[in-house]
Amino acid sequence: MSKRNYLLSLMMLAASVTANAQVISFSMDAEEAGKNTPEGWTEVNLPQDLPAFTEANTFYITSFGASSASADNTAAIQAALDAANEAGGGMVVVPAGEWLFGRITVSSKTVLHLCANATLKLLAYSDQPDHITKVPYITGKSNASDIVIEGESKETSIIEGQGGPWWDAVENKESGLQRGSIIRFHQGQRYLFRNFRIQNAPGTNLTLGQSGTGAHNTVHDISIYAPSSSASDPSHNTDGIPVWAPYANIYNCDIDTGDDNIVTDSNAHHIHVWNCDFKAGHGASLGSYTIDMHHIIYENLTFDGTDCGFRLKSNTDRSGDVHDIIFRNCAMTNVATPIQITAWYDKVPNDPATAAASPETKKSTTPEYHNILIQNVTATGYNTKNSNDKNYNGIMIYGRPESYVYDVTFDNVQIAHRNGVRLFFCKDIKFINGCTFTKTRTNQTVEATDQNLSSVMENLYEATYTWHNVTSGISNLTMPQRLHQSDTYYNLQGGQQKSRPTRKGLYIHNRKIIIIR
Repeated sequence: MSKRNYLLSLMMLAASVTANAQVISFSMDAEEAGKNTPEGWTEVNLPQDLPAFTEANTFYITSFGASSASADNTAAIQAALDAANEAGGGMVVVPAGEWLFGRITVSSKTVLHLCANATLKLLAYSDQPDHITKVPYITGKSNASDIVIEGESKETSIIEGQGGPWWDAVENKESGLQRGSIIRFHQGQRYLFRNFRIQNAPGTNLTLGQSGTGAHNTVHDISIYAPSSSASDPSHNTDGIPVWAPYANIYNCDIDTGDDNIVTDSNAHHIHVWNCDFKAGHGASLGSYTIDMHHIIYENLTFDGTDCGFRLKSNTDRSGDVHDIIFRNCAMTNVATPIQITAWYDKVPNDPATAAASPETKKSTTPEYHNILIQNVTATGYNTKNSNDKNYNGIMIYGRPESYVYDVTFDNVQIAHRNGVRLFFCKDIKFINGCTFTKTRTNQTVEATDQNLSSVMENLYEATYTWHNVTSGISNLTMPQRLHQSDTYYNLQGGQQKSRPTRKGLYIHNRKIIIIR
């Protein structure tokens, strides 16, 4: 059959089966009212020019042959989506029931609606045509824009990924294995995702954009679940919502997964995330790809048992100027690493002095982190002893000798953690407005009235900070040779004495920072 005749027959079928289709109520008024655009930012655009939905352009997948008893409903679902496209836009409805499917593509001005108690279920691993295709399962046709994927609640409208065998294949290092995201639109713009649940994805769940395209995304009331990466039967790289394009609003989401809960990557800027609950996962992340990444706000989040809270990570082959980042009004419970900022993704030096001895040449892709605000944050409850405690700290900032992290402000931040603070290759780190830190391993607390962080400092190297208007630390440890193997102790204000100090604080002795408690 020719393409023209196929389309004509499709239209005739659509006309015959939609005469009595129940029309689903549809509105974006709440999204318009709740955009929450920060001052000075470009407003995130919602899908526009969608048609009014009537019986004529509402298409139930069952009218195109989909059956809950079918082993594969991909063709039927795609036929319904194609009918919506031929109608100039429309709504495709997935009714209550379980519907097995493979990869489908959505055209512009289409709403894909999952009814309450509807489950779109990916074909089983053994029934997939191949395991080396990274194409998303739900994606857009070329340049498709103004698309809505929605359910009726994040408890009862479900996309099931059947990911277990995929995670086993990762563990077994299956050759050529590729895992497409459950949902990813990246050639057009203006997408809305709301009121459904994704669970057990083979890989990433809801990915926004790609290489800067696919801008203007709104995501709210989405629930995402996969087993933790530390579970006995873990998922692998099941990031909740990765963001690779500018202009996004993400709010009222619950994410409990095996990798980053929400993560911004290269080309993500003007991203606002708020009112979300994170359980297992790697927290509110930025990177590891951080080219053209700036103006990001994470706020009003709760973390319960995540590996990390706020985590900025990258390396010298994938970064650049990263700035204007805000993390505020958040509460963490039992979080292994509440605050981590590192420019050494996956290869943190064992000894910062070794890194200082051979700095790299700074280039356009070298991480340069600055203008970061961490405000009104609490972290409590983590007391677990780990085999490598230096990787689990209340605060870790690890810049590079050729590119310091700078201008990071902690404003009213209270952290209680088994381990203390580590600062390497950073400057202008400010603690203001009632910040406190408790190292529970040694039951030591630093209050706002104290002079510095020395009693909770695990390690400090080429770093300066201000603790409530008192400057401490040292910006350069390249000391004169006469200090080598000397009995002299130098304080951080330049004073010196021959005997071991009795006053608490940080000192330089034999070219090393020591702490007198």
